Amino acid sequence: MCRLLALAGKDLGEDLIKLLVDVFVEGSKHDVYLEKITGGRVYAHDDGWGLVAISLFDNKPTVAYHRAIEPIFHESSKYILGLFARRISRYNFTYLALHSRKASRREPYGLEYLHPFMRISERGAAWFAHNGGANKTELARKLSVNPWLRVDSELLGHYLMEIALTCTDSGGHVDECVKRAYSEAKNYVVERSALNTILLLLVDDKVSLYVTHHIRGVVDEDTKLYYTIIAYSEDNITLAGSITILNYLPPTYREKAVKLEPGVYRVEPGELVKLISL
Repeated sequence: MCRLLALAGKDLGEDLIKLLVDVFVEGSKHDVYLEKITGGRVYAHDDGWGLVAISLFDNKPTVAYHRAIEPIFHESSKYILGLFARRISRYNFTYLALHSRKASRREPYGLEYLHPFMRISERGAAWFAHNGGANKTELARKLSVNPWLRVDSELLGHYLMEIALTCTDSGGHVDECVKRAYSEAKNYVVERSALNTILLLLVDDKVSLYVTHHIRGVVDEDTKLYYTIIAYSEDNITLAGSITILNYLPPTYREKAVKLEPGVYRVEPGELVKLISL
């Protein structure tokens, strides 16, 4: 159980970046939708967090990447997030993925099991963050690894990133490679769970950010709401993420936010483009 935020922006400024990060932090500290589906037992995503951002300087990418085991709402985490917000604000264009984790008791716990997961290829790299469940034993067989030493989302991410990066390394168009990867990966989502993800790709010097929403099988209304992805896009900014952030966004953002239909979306500053349905 996790929370997600994807952001693409141009000339955002430090104050706006900090505002949106704070919104995500507060939504991770008290998630009313998680509280609802757990019968009040759990309400915080407090098992670590991760961030990756690619910004453009003179049209060339520069990467910022960090993961921490402390809760995202811990004072040390908020200090580090402030450092990243200050750094990112120096660039004209930024693509960012932010994730907070609530670890299942069935899954490994620790720094190396935090999202976003990273994979490097001949021509670039990919970072993947997920909210949902995946068939880890089946994915582990495909990837030839021990399933009990890996997180289910990690295995799903590496499977998906391998497909996408192998395709782009062979000269495939990034959007087409991403569509192919998600069309395969959705088959490994467990029943009554989700393929809610962020995928950030760097191929040569081209940056591409994607967000997805998909629920496999029939779920009750509370679970459906928990897995809802919302989006806001205007002028120089687009953000998409878990519905929890909607409760903490300023009214001017909240009033214009929409719920995404199942699909794969490319996230650009001021634009959200649906590539395929899932």
